[in-house]
Amino acid sequence: MKNSLQKFALALICQILLLSAAHAQQQLEIITLKSRPAEQLLPQLRPFVEPGGTLSGSGDKLFIRASDANRRQIRELLGALDRPPRRLLISLRQDAGAAAAMGGGEVSGRVSSGGTVIESRRTVVGGAGVEARSGGSVLRGQVYDSRSAGADRVAQQVQVVEGGKAWINAGVSLPVPLRQVVLGPGGAVVSDTVAYRDLGSGFYAEPQLAGDTVTLTISPSRETPGAYGPGSANVERLSTTVSGRLGEWIELGGATEARSIDSSGVARYSSRDARRGSRLLLKVEELP
Repeated sequence: MKNSLQKFALALICQILLLSAAHAQQQLEIITLKSRPAEQLLPQLRPFVEPGGTLSGSGDKLFIRASDANRRQIRELLGALDRPPRRLLISLRQDAGAAAAMGGGEVSGRVSSGGTVIESRRTVVGGAGVEARSGGSVLRGQVYDSRSAGADRVAQQVQVVEGGKAWINAGVSLPVPLRQVVLGPGGAVVSDTVAYRDLGSGFYAEPQLAGDTVTLTISPSRETPGAYGPGSANVERLSTTVSGRLGEWIELGGATEARSIDSSGVARYSSRDARRGSRLLLKVEELP
């Protein structure tokens, strides 16, 4: 038992002496930064600090206590990290398009036979048709085909420094009529006012660079007036993180909506197709 205690004490003393020797070799060094604040560099440097070493800082000062070799390694890393942030131009393009097609045919007219008259009235105006007459009978045939297409593009740009955050938004304020009814001792009091709803398109972005590769956290949004009365809106939003090369367009995503309606009767047939789609494209360029 006594020998075991002696061996344990001896091992503990050796460990303390080794730690003391290692600590004695570590020295405190204060490094003045040139371009970046210490708060921005500390998360990137701490994984490289040796066991037992310490690293802290504030403003343009870094405080490191480590061995000569480890301090030299940290200074070499700072040579690559402590540089002026690069200026970036972020371009966002929101493309929306819609297409519609409508076609069909019908037969209309009046047929007399004996004292009986059968009549089908025209319901569609336009298109190409033919007409045939015989006595008191008239027969018309008509076909129609119409197509329409439209496109809407929103392009926005904003400058930001590497590691910074950017937000841009542009739009309109639409009036929304409001009616308020208050019941009081004298009866109901009605007051009409106008409020405004802001609709816009924009994005929030936070870029990070590694050489010519950019990683971007971005949240674009697009709002357009809705079809359900004043104050309604169509809202498209996306939040994602993407990576790509500087100067190249990156597709963030998109949406497609399609509708088709067919109807038919005894003397007519019609078909309507509508498609609507949108997509988001992003590009990050470095400014001189």
